[in-house]
Amino acid sequence: MLGEIKEMEDASKIRSNGSADAISLILKQAGRTADEVASLATLDDADRAAEHQFSGEAPTIASLFGNANAFEFDAGRFSPSPEVANTMAASIEFLLKRKKAGTLLDHAKMLFQDATISGLAALGFFGLAIPKQYGGSGAKLGDLGPLLRALTLIHTDLAVMFEVHNFLGPVTPILDFGTEAQKTTYLPRMARGELLGSFALTEPGVGADPSKLALTARREGDKYFISGVKWPITNVLYGGICVLVLKIDGDGLAKGRDSGMVIFEVPKADTKHFRMIRNRLTAFDYLWNARFRLTDYEVSTDKLLGPPGKGLAQAFSSLAKGRGGICVNSAAKIFKLLAQIILDPSQSEAYGELTRRHKSGGWTAFRSTFGKPIGASPRIQTWIGRATCHALASRVLGDVCFRLGANGVRDETMGMIAKVYSTKALLQSAINAYQIQGGRSVHLDERRHAIRNGGAAAIANAGPMIENYIGENMHEFTIATVYEGPNPVLADIGAPNAMTRGIRAKYLEPIGMAEVNGKFGLTEKAKFGWFIARTVLGSWNPWPGSLSGIKNLFPEKDRLVRKALRRNRVLGRRILFIIARYQKSFMDQSFLLGDEGGVFDQLCFSTASLVYAISLEKPNAEYLRVANALNMEADLRMKGNAESPHLQRAWARIGIDLMNSESTLFSDLISDIEVSDIPLDPRFIDKFI
Repeated sequence: MLGEIKEMEDASKIRSNGSADAISLILKQAGRTADEVASLATLDDADRAAEHQFSGEAPTIASLFGNANAFEFDAGRFSPSPEVANTMAASIEFLLKRKKAGTLLDHAKMLFQDATISGLAALGFFGLAIPKQYGGSGAKLGDLGPLLRALTLIHTDLAVMFEVHNFLGPVTPILDFGTEAQKTTYLPRMARGELLGSFALTEPGVGADPSKLALTARREGDKYFISGVKWPITNVLYGGICVLVLKIDGDGLAKGRDSGMVIFEVPKADTKHFRMIRNRLTAFDYLWNARFRLTDYEVSTDKLLGPPGKGLAQAFSSLAKGRGGICVNSAAKIFKLLAQIILDPSQSEAYGELTRRHKSGGWTAFRSTFGKPIGASPRIQTWIGRATCHALASRVLGDVCFRLGANGVRDETMGMIAKVYSTKALLQSAINAYQIQGGRSVHLDERRHAIRNGGAAAIANAGPMIENYIGENMHEFTIATVYEGPNPVLADIGAPNAMTRGIRAKYLEPIGMAEVNGKFGLTEKAKFGWFIARTVLGSWNPWPGSLSGIKNLFPEKDRLVRKALRRNRVLGRRILFIIARYQKSFMDQSFLLGDEGGVFDQLCFSTASLVYAISLEKPNAEYLRVANALNMEADLRMKGNAESPHLQRAWARIGIDLMNSESTLFSDLISDIEVSDIPLDPRFIDKFI
């Protein structure tokens, strides 16, 4: 069966121009408008071209339609080189010292202090993901997950800046698609921190559907003249470097297949050809996020990254790597939310360096409801346990994405699973933490407001100020569901397309073309029917994949991994039945294959359970409870249910573990996280009135 999947992928990769036009013909036959045909065909073509830029088989697709090797879902181990490890450690220590000293941020400019950026640059921070031959440290992509988690806990915007600089662009696009001249020109300067990078895809009205790009590079000889607007773009700085995804006019490219990627050296000031305005954001607000207009801006054609016509495909490959970073960030934010309601900042401040157990007893312990601490409520315990399970699974999903990317494997479905699963978990956890904290969550964070408006001097002689981490950062928690592709678009369009692309290329497009030509397509339909029959029979296999190479395989881990692989095979069977029945009903396919109970939604929970089970190193009772809860939730989702009393009890037990200062989960996950004061702490109300 794996050979069958490989054949489908190969068919997708070597598709001729004639068969590429089959997509347009079939969409037209199905009643799509000209605009819909252009958008869908363009995105499909870009997706397939992006796949061609990678080697290896997507493990998620193999798990749906064949006997997958579970080892392909192993996140691997954190094993940076000594040079990379030293650079990471020095950067973290530097940032922690500046944070403690209050010199991390420039509140007047709403940016990181210049000395913070220059200090990081001197340590080699910006060159971590750049190969040594270009002045960097040559860190493996798979070793950057822990760094992103640490950066998120120090300040969220640090992690975003690192991601935008490296994974979205320009480092990744230049490494993947740049000429040697482009690499030697830009990468050393980026490694030294002289050029901070950004990635410009989004335009007004163009986010979820990048086939409607309006920014255009008009070619005249060896020059491009670029006109249009990008908005909003994160980390785009005067004097920095930005990768523009745009349309190319003048190279004779077909409409819809005329995208390009151009290296843009951002001017140091506005000119008559360039105008930039900083956006005022409520999330990522210590980064420069801006809108800018180019008007006949001259760029030499040697700034083109990759061949003309492949801009969207190249952008999609960068986005796939970026989604792993969003997943890692989301997991770290969930742990910080949990720490905020469980740890007691007043004890840490009063007693200084204490043992871990003295740092418990926060809001869930001292807030009383009906004569008991709120943490004793089964519902609260359930919320905390669920968030713990989803955060742990998200952390592993992000690391798996990084490992696959480092090995040159493009598993587009896995990237979407990681992003959608983790950001939905973050949003749910934030809402629950907000509710646990209660009405005080809406109070202004007075300390933050004073610092941003008057700096340290504004609070020097001020009285006690109310802090509010949860309520003031709700935008930070919700924006994750939009960045790197809005969740509904990824789940209802992107993921179904990725899951079925190989099948469509090998079976459905020939059927569609036969019908377009007025034939019944009996031979083509028979081939598809035989593929369905073989796949369905294979999905009943009690041993649906190989566990060869999996380390530390104890009996419970073996059971959980095999069960998850069997679930994925069942989902593959469901996909085939859906596309066989609803070939021409795109809306029905979208709902049935997508989010909110669809196949992709179920696949998210099944794959989260799978990768987490594989990550277990020993049969620790607390971590096994998490693994069993994830498995139980995945089983319920397969049946169309979100939860059950049994699952609620399992979550509650995990919540109790996390709130227990003697537990392994407490010690490993939240005990060392820095938390802010609880807004309107009733124990210290006399300070406020």
